[in-house]
Amino acid sequence: MLLNPWRELSWTEKGSLRKNLVSFKPACQSLNQVRVLLMGPPGSGKSSFINSVRSVMFGRVLLLPFIGTATKGFNKKLKSYDIRSERGGKPTALTLCDVLALGDGETTGLTLPDALAVINGHAPEGHKVGSISETSGYRPVPSINDQIHCAVFVLNACQVMTTSEDLTETLRTLQAEISDLDIPQVVLLTHVDQVCHAVQEDVKFVYSSRILQEKMQKAAEVVGLPVSYVLPVKNYSSELSVSCNTDILLLSAVHHILQAVDDTFEDYCPSTPADASPVTV
Repeated sequence: MLLNPWRELSWTEKGSLRKNLVSFKPACQSLNQVRVLLMGPPGSGKSSFINSVRSVMFGRVLLLPFIGTATKGFNKKLKSYDIRSERGGKPTALTLCDVLALGDGETTGLTLPDALAVINGHAPEGHKVGSISETSGYRPVPSINDQIHCAVFVLNACQVMTTSEDLTETLRTLQAEISDLDIPQVVLLTHVDQVCHAVQEDVKFVYSSRILQEKMQKAAEVVGLPVSYVLPVKNYSSELSVSCNTDILLLSAVHHILQAVDDTFEDYCPSTPADASPVTV
């Protein structure tokens, strides 16, 4: 363990982080919702992250249909999840989008053309991988609200050190293509509790763990982004109730994602609308 955490995170700010998400409005007035696409290999935890964020907002671990970790992933269609402030409450401005898992190369999993079709807003809800222009509802001229506003690469901390060359190439190709679109990108490093005993005991030690620091550096290298773009999280998997510190780590990741969107899409708007409430640090 490190003597001092290498990143600062307040472990008493759950209420304000949650409030920021509930009240968030994009700085760009043209955006109705912030659509965030999660991409990662099978078992990375992207679907579990969605369920975990929803659990944080509802105040209890949701017992949803089993996601699983099949070799090719379970979800094969584009599916969007509104994040609500509470059960039965109004949706927040955040929508998390799930799609087929990435594979090793272009022959398995989510392909580059499919990923770009989703990101650019051509692919409608329910779009099945491999049938881009044949999908009912295909949008030849998508609006800004059809598009993805942040691309999130999800990697498993237990597997990141042994990422294959093919998967690394896939991730870096995606990262380069998305960079050309001027869309913000971040990396979520999941399963952080499974690689460090201290973090397993309490996630507040996440930035004091030398092992996790090394794994975050590797995740950044694999995708081709700076370490500052890597956000560690612990998803709810075996728990039956939520934990304050786990909630804070999840909400902190969401907070940084929304910040990245505001920082980027602010350039599309001449000025910040008077009624907008951008994320505050």
